Amino acid sequence: MSTLIFTVAQNGYGVGYSQCVQSHAAYAKRVGAKYLPVVRPFRVKEPALSAWLKIPLMLHALRSGYEWVAFVDADCRIHSSAPDFRAVEQPGRSVYMANGRSGRVNSGVMFAKAAAGAAAFFEQVMGSLTTGIPPEDRQNLRYENGNVIYCTRHSEQVEVIDHRWNNTYEPGLQDHFRHYTGPLRGEYRRSLFDTAAFWVARSLAATPTSQPEARDAAFVQRLADLTATCVGIYPVLSKLHE
Repeated sequence: MSTLIFTVAQNGYGVGYSQCVQSHAAYAKRVGAKYLPVVRPFRVKEPALSAWLKIPLMLHALRSGYEWVAFVDADCRIHSSAPDFRAVEQPGRSVYMANGRSGRVNSGVMFAKAAAGAAAFFEQVMGSLTTGIPPEDRQNLRYENGNVIYCTRHSEQVEVIDHRWNNTYEPGLQDHFRHYTGPLRGEYRRSLFDTAAFWVARSLAATPTSQPEARDAAFVQRLADLTATCVGIYPVLSKLHE
């Protein structure tokens, strides 16, 4: 089975969360998947572009012939006891995500099985870039998650899975994937060197802002350009190397 697991770790996230990235690689090896940390371009001045990048790369990988594609945020640790994510498969569903602490899906971990429905879902998310996203879907968010939430409410392809697959808020949970965001952010420990490198890299990017109701055509073009750059740098996104 051809399976790709990838993360986007630009703007210092590859260093800042190196232990998490290493856990991704170990997990991919254990379940027989290819692993790709997208760290180049190392600097993406507009954080929203780097955050959105997961969506077109997911769509590209699905179209390229992978049977399964998983995205895992760089600040998410996969435990050595985590089962094979492909076991979440349910009839009639092709995209799998867990709810975050707000009770809405969290796009920090996404599993997709190649099918017309999976591609259609991520095409829908891409198409929503210039759509007016309701305030309730983008509340307290900055990047793409509001669009994913909005499209999930209008899709029959998404299966909401147990939050052990993307634990963003419960410290005592015996989880599979622990996402160091929100109330769990302070749990992550890194070296002084990694901390310094991470904050320097982050300081070079623009300050994040709240998610707007819609993005403009210029943003869509910049995202397309960044996607093309990454696809050129990482041929594994396009080819099933044996």
